[in-house]
Amino acid sequence: MYRVSPSFESRLNRIEFCNCRLSKGVEHYVLDDGLIVAMPRRRPSTALAFLIVLLLPLVTALGAKSFLLARFDAVAFEELLSRFEAMGETGKALLWLMQPEPLTAALSQVLTGLLG
Repeated sequence: MYRVSPSFESRLNRIEFCNCRLSKGVEHYVLDDGLIVAMPRRRPSTALAFLIVLLLPLVTALGAKSFLLARFDAVAFEELLSRFEAMGETGKALLWLMQPEPLTAALSQVLTGLLG
């Protein structure tokens, strides 16, 4: 029996890996000396999509809360919070969510100026 050298095996593994990547799509490039090279196609990054999915509910909640705070006066907003408190456990969760914090107050001031 013969023994395959480790460097040869590593070269074969690298070639097999590159061929596997090339089978998923290639982009051809022309080098300075005129040689055409096939490189594996880059996969699109999923980090941006993950970040959007993660931050979309937070931004939506802040926007809705700021809009309600901008549209209602202080008395109407307190009445809304008291109605939430009377709803039970779900209402308590909504009451906690709807408490105005500095970011929401600042955003509501901007929305009040825009909405008139």
